[in-house]
Amino acid sequence: MFEDWDWQKLAVDTVIFAAEHPWQFVYYVLLCLSPLFLISSILAWKLAKQIEQKEKEKKKKARREANIRKSRNTNKEKEKTSAREKQE
Repeated sequence: MFEDWDWQKLAVDTVIFAAEHPWQFVYYVLLCLSPLFLISSILAWKLAKQIEQKEKEKKKKARREANIRKSRNTNKEKEKTSAREKQE
């Protein structure tokens, strides 16, 4: 389908059109690219939300692990204290 196209002539015609009708060319380019800009902004927003969610989960997990360590340390200290009291 694209084998019989003359790409050089197509490029030259596009450059000539852009030189003769610059505002119309800019309009067409923006008209063609605006859906891509919209898709890009939506995907960037979704990615930002996912990153925020992962950071929240990471903080929550770190807090949970810190609380578990703290709890284990206090339990060990209580066991040591009770063992010392029994020895005395």
